[in-house]
Amino acid sequence: MNHLRKILAAFLFAFITAGPVFASYTQGIPGRPDQQNLRWKGRQIKIAISDSLTHPSVNIKADSDVLGALMRSFKAWEVAADIEFVNHVSEKQSISPSGPVGDGISLITIAQTPENVLLFSQEPDKESAKTRVFYNGKGFITEADIVLNPFQQFSTDGSFGTFDLQATLTHEIGHLLGLRHSSVLGSAMSESFSMNGIFGITDLSARILARNDIAAIRELYQPETEDEACCGIITGRITGPNGRALKRAVRVWAEEIETGRVFAQSETGPDGLYRLGGLPQADYKLFWQSGGEGETSSSGELGSVEVVEGSSMTVNGRIGRLAYGPVVEYIGINSRLANTAVPVRAGRDYMVYLGGQDLDPAKISIEFNSALIRVASASYARSDFGGAASVISFIVSVDENVPAGLYSVFAAGGDGGKTALIGAFKVE
Repeated sequence: MNHLRKILAAFLFAFITAGPVFASYTQGIPGRPDQQNLRWKGRQIKIAISDSLTHPSVNIKADSDVLGALMRSFKAWEVAADIEFVNHVSEKQSISPSGPVGDGISLITIAQTPENVLLFSQEPDKESAKTRVFYNGKGFITEADIVLNPFQQFSTDGSFGTFDLQATLTHEIGHLLGLRHSSVLGSAMSESFSMNGIFGITDLSARILARNDIAAIRELYQPETEDEACCGIITGRITGPNGRALKRAVRVWAEEIETGRVFAQSETGPDGLYRLGGLPQADYKLFWQSGGEGETSSSGELGSVEVVEGSSMTVNGRIGRLAYGPVVEYIGINSRLANTAVPVRAGRDYMVYLGGQDLDPAKISIEFNSALIRVASASYARSDFGGAASVISFIVSVDENVPAGLYSVFAAGGDGGKTALIGAFKVE
């Protein structure tokens, strides 16, 4: 989880460190195979807020709305999961030490105590926060502690070069509730998250739960929602050639056919099974992708399915001979690249950059699954960012009627293979 992320800026002609990524540290039952199913037993969760957050701190910009950020982050998850946080301010500073059980107090803190600092001692510049989760033999969370990195700077006003406090808390509270990282780049639970101003603009959209975040938490907590169009489930199994088991996990995600927006994402288990729950009523197209960051990857379609209220649908798939797509690792705007989603607005045109390995503008095409997001076919060009990066650029027109949400970017190579950056285009 401690991936060193990089950004490239054309005016720097070099790679520079992009800053920390979110991470989660889980401590519990040795050998438990599936930690995604961890959850709290009840719907009321007690949280202690360390007064290290309510008192002035060198790590939090002066005049920041700390408690407001906390309450808004709590509220986002409460509404999505039908749960309730009961919180109080505490003089407690340190999280529970690593071990089979904690002290029974779920704490959010930024205090520079030895126990808290120890979590960031190896690579203090690579993480903005950590969450330590304790759980019992039945898979219920008994305690979860959040530590904001005391070596980093946070703010609530979008100050460049700081981490947005509300976005950080929203992400970590997702871990506190039992969620793992998501492969959807623009989601609140994405592993890749940058400091304010990474693309030279103010972007506070990471504070908001994406549709796949909502689907994931609904699947976990099964809320008693008043939304009559919720919640459906898609399950299935993906196998390799001749029905053989897959050698490694494959990412699976669902996009709404009408709009092309990402609504849910999961990974296959060792048996090739996947599950996409918490889905609102709609028609969906399912996709899969193999390969990891910086590797050759292949993606394809699993099929389409209609989900209605409370339904459970099955879509199986078989991956035959893999046609590998281009190696694409970064996306960006404003002559900057990062491995996080780019924020865009409806009714505007953007020069978009993709960075990776051996990208040839004459042999690549970029696709979106929305008719309202269009790529100018004559705009493909090679861009010089210096160093070892291979970068291409192209112009994307975002229609004024495109709905807000996350859209995947597909890069197709000359041999037909495709690579997807899932949810990498974030329409605000």
